[in-house]
Amino acid sequence: MAFSPRALSKSHPHPLKVLIPLFPSFNTFDANGPIEVLSQANRNNPDPSNPSNTSPIFTLTLAADRPLTRSIEGVSIERDISLIDALARVEEWDIVLLPGGVRDVILGVIEGHEKGKERSVLMELLEGYKAVRDGLMLTVCTGSLFLAAVGGLDGRTVTSHWAALGTVKNLCERNGSKTKVVRARWVDSKEERLPRLISAGGVACGIDATFYLVELIAGAELAEKAATVMDYQRRGEELQEDYVIPEGK
Repeated sequence: MAFSPRALSKSHPHPLKVLIPLFPSFNTFDANGPIEVLSQANRNNPDPSNPSNTSPIFTLTLAADRPLTRSIEGVSIERDISLIDALARVEEWDIVLLPGGVRDVILGVIEGHEKGKERSVLMELLEGYKAVRDGLMLTVCTGSLFLAAVGGLDGRTVTSHWAALGTVKNLCERNGSKTKVVRARWVDSKEERLPRLISAGGVACGIDATFYLVELIAGAELAEKAATVMDYQRRGEELQEDYVIPEGK
């Protein structure tokens, strides 16, 4: 039976609740590119009852361990809620948008959590969201490494930053996940597994993946209008069928 997340249901009330977890050394573009797309969709979606007004489709919530999280670019971002709070409300989130960051930092978080050296609430959050069957996840760049580590890519076709594809493959093989890793700008896993997953390639690919998400939820017209306002030329999946995934860390 085909599966559709609540975010894609016409009967599910808007605005949709989007959670954006942050972690030290995250990439600001991975988060802010999609945030801009979702914000433009909000600002350009007419209110059916009053077309002169707009009707927001998304509410965006930043979650992190600490009040301020420093990115790889050296910019500190203030959270809305803690990751502990986000975990306690894990079933509430219609969409989880997971940015990437420095690969070695992410691998260090994964190793510390798996070996019991340092608890990662982010990892626990992702483990919990795997059970939200009507949820939807969007990973950008190396954010897919976190999901690979918790078995969240099992049975899916996924992509990531081109330089991390081998690492994603290794993490999936290590935990027994049957995952097809491909090089593309973005990939929609559709009905492969629950919850639904859209994964984006490196950095700027997250913008294209988010436009695709907006189109799924609100239609092509709004997605194109938002792209026009942003002066952005959208790109498609650009799947490279014959690309050989290199060995990773």
